[in-house]
Amino acid sequence: MRTRRHIILRRLSFAALATTLAVAGVACSGDDEEATPDPSTTVTAAPDTSAPSNKPVVGGRIVVAGEAEAGTPWLPGAVQCDSYCQMRARTFYEPIAAVDEDLKVHPYLAESITPNADYTEWTVKLRSGITFSNGEPLNADAAIKNIQVNLNAPLIAAAVKDLARVSATEFKVEKVDDLTVKLFTGLNGDPTKPVPWPGFDVYLGGQAAFMAAPSYIDKALADKTGVEATKPIGTGPFVLSSFIPQDRLVVKRNPTYWRKDADGVQLPYLDEIEFRVIPDANTRQQALESRDVDMISTSNANSIADLRTKADKFPMIEQAEYGETFYVLLNLTNPQLQSRDLRCAMLQAIDKQAIIDLTGGGILTPANGPFAPGQEGYLEDNGSLPYDPTAAKAGVEAFKAANGGQAPKIIYSAVPDADSLTTAQYLQQVWGDAGIEVELKQIEQSTLIGNAVFGAPDFNAFGWRNHAGVFVDGQFFWWHSSSAADPGQFALNFGRLKDPVIDDLLAKQRSELDTVKRKGLAEDINRQFAKECWILPTSWAIWGIAHNGSIAGIGQLTQPDGSGKLVRDGAGFPGQVWLTGVWKKS
Repeated sequence: MRTRRHIILRRLSFAALATTLAVAGVACSGDDEEATPDPSTTVTAAPDTSAPSNKPVVGGRIVVAGEAEAGTPWLPGAVQCDSYCQMRARTFYEPIAAVDEDLKVHPYLAESITPNADYTEWTVKLRSGITFSNGEPLNADAAIKNIQVNLNAPLIAAAVKDLARVSATEFKVEKVDDLTVKLFTGLNGDPTKPVPWPGFDVYLGGQAAFMAAPSYIDKALADKTGVEATKPIGTGPFVLSSFIPQDRLVVKRNPTYWRKDADGVQLPYLDEIEFRVIPDANTRQQALESRDVDMISTSNANSIADLRTKADKFPMIEQAEYGETFYVLLNLTNPQLQSRDLRCAMLQAIDKQAIIDLTGGGILTPANGPFAPGQEGYLEDNGSLPYDPTAAKAGVEAFKAANGGQAPKIIYSAVPDADSLTTAQYLQQVWGDAGIEVELKQIEQSTLIGNAVFGAPDFNAFGWRNHAGVFVDGQFFWWHSSSAADPGQFALNFGRLKDPVIDDLLAKQRSELDTVKRKGLAEDINRQFAKECWILPTSWAIWGIAHNGSIAGIGQLTQPDGSGKLVRDGAGFPGQVWLTGVWKKS
């Protein structure tokens, strides 16, 4: 196996959180962080569930490994939920809606989700007879408690600023009957200014729409130690059995789960799942190949490239379409980085293919902006500046001329990972050649994320991975200036981007009913990113979900509405799959 590991500054699910009502849930039609439907998938080995005689086996246990621990687990509105967090959380939590393989929203815990004629009111009717694993009923009162608590959390509120409020701490939510609630839109929360929001239902497929037992929410909020929050209770197919942060989480079959398969067999099939945290991609792949674990998720391009050659032993689903972008995130409150000359010089100094060859297994594609192929705003040519070391030097000279001859100095932060360091050293070299002094800092990942969230003084630039999804509304909270707080204050707009052009385009596309016009608005956002060099894109990510061949049923879970459509894996967070219908061969 190759030793270089792909740079993995993971996509924070913060975003996830923050981002979607579904948070992430499905940024797709509506992670990261609208609910964005996850990237479409391809399989590098024949699906092991294709044979009609290959019937699911009830029972058994599997071990799954992923890259990172969740921050502040597991209260839905507070957990900083990335891709691996999503895979774990969806075993004990479920959302109101789910996206299918055609990127259409289906009711999941809901029986129906119905907008009014102008998409300013949304009526959600829950399925009858569903209970949380502690026996509490899932009803309108439970849904309203979840909505009020989840959507008011700092990580979520910015994503839903256009939901109507009756006060600073309470959304306008109407209880229609014991199983039905109605939500209302309002520009910046103003209930007297309803705003069309045709993509809102996608937000109901993610983190902010995870339903937790009311008694659990009350205990978690009352407990200042955070211990009660680590004991989640949901409606999901599994129940949390044990949790050791930074190590492992174990879930066991929920005996009262509400779903059955098409043959009437009670779901889930598995008795137990153990999730392990293995941050290093190389070690994670070794654990799979040694059969210490049964399944891994990875965005490490070298691992993916290597596992492609071992598909007979380790079948792998690849999630690439509608995926994330690897880029250099810039803190735009830094006076130097407010200079377009300097930002564009930094971009033109980067040979993207060189980084891909160094740390990307040679399999990734150079990116020109935050929109990956398949996304609503994707453009093959968005006007992004090309690699040009001479132009980079000229841009630095223009910066110096405008700043009294002072040369720019940038701090570049990287996690203590071999590929991250390799990339950092490459950037230090090429930016140095352009006339930029670069200081490298290696920082543990959770600290690095905190630096971005709060705009720490030494957060100038670092590698990032984000913005999967289909529709641009899912990126609203990442880019709109309403999500850009001052340094030292919490913000999901990590770069503190404040671009009036992008703000206007984001607001217009959210309410645009014509899909062609909405696509044009999204493309204009892409062009504005390229024009201003707001980020420094390097490549588009690929995720691989590889297993040892003993696991079946991945990607085979059907929607509960009887449509026959499959639930889309990834749910706005590439790198995770639903495990409700997964089983282990005997």
